[in-house]
Amino acid sequence: MKPILEKLTLEPKYSFVVLKDKLPYYPTPWHFHPEFELVLVVKSTGQRIVGDKIENFSDGDLVFMGPNLPHVYTNDNWYYEGRKDLFAEAIVIHFSEDFLGKGFFELPEMAHIKQLFQRSYCGLKIEGKTREKIAIKMHRMLSLNGSSRIIALLSILETLSASTQYKLLSSSGFTLKSNSLGTERITKVYEYILLNFKKDISLEEVSGIANMATNSFCRLFKSHTRKTFVTFINEIRIGYACKLISENKKAIADICYSSGFNNLSNFNRQFKKITKKSPLQYKKNLYQNSLTRIMH
Repeated sequence: MKPILEKLTLEPKYSFVVLKDKLPYYPTPWHFHPEFELVLVVKSTGQRIVGDKIENFSDGDLVFMGPNLPHVYTNDNWYYEGRKDLFAEAIVIHFSEDFLGKGFFELPEMAHIKQLFQRSYCGLKIEGKTREKIAIKMHRMLSLNGSSRIIALLSILETLSASTQYKLLSSSGFTLKSNSLGTERITKVYEYILLNFKKDISLEEVSGIANMATNSFCRLFKSHTRKTFVTFINEIRIGYACKLISENKKAIADICYSSGFNNLSNFNRQFKKITKKSPLQYKKNLYQNSLTRIMH
């Protein structure tokens, strides 16, 4: 599950990419690219991984990601069953930092957008009224050409830079900034964890995958991810547990073991530490929120 460097196709008449996908499911594997990316899920459900953060997504989900941040959108299982009534729709914008020429975003007037770019290296989930405004702008962009297209993107960046309605997704610094041996080792460990987090994984096991002594591996891992190996894998497991809870098909105890934890008390403790709620509170809030959406 090594992240793939994605090569994006840019038409000669455009300086950046705006497109709408409508597919049976999102087909892109875990990947990264040097461009910024804004993804609006128009219609579909599933799970996204941005850096080291696993979360559920549904209609209206909006994420802004900086360069070289590994990510993937995976639809729920029923999207892969060949059903004719299901589609995964999204509007995607890709642009490089120099799409308006080198140094444009270094201008004093662009300082606030430059700060937005810095935040986006962790991935930003856009929320509230800001999400609604950006979604409208992205839909309109699909029919624009020429300078109107550029002005629309700058308007989106202006709105994003002025908003506080977002949350950081990935750990600070979780990007593939180089091809160093350290990055290659962490990538191997990361892909191994994503494939095996549902079972017990020891520190010695992942240190062996990185071909390092345990102490050296711990230092390297924290320098790349800004967190310990134990914290990292707990967050991956709790993210998956949140998805299972939202599907409402398993008891909390079953979800505990399906997510890679081997005792319920530790699962409850880690769940509350990461989400600020107990699993039962989290489930209750999901139910109340679904009722609110139905009533409105």
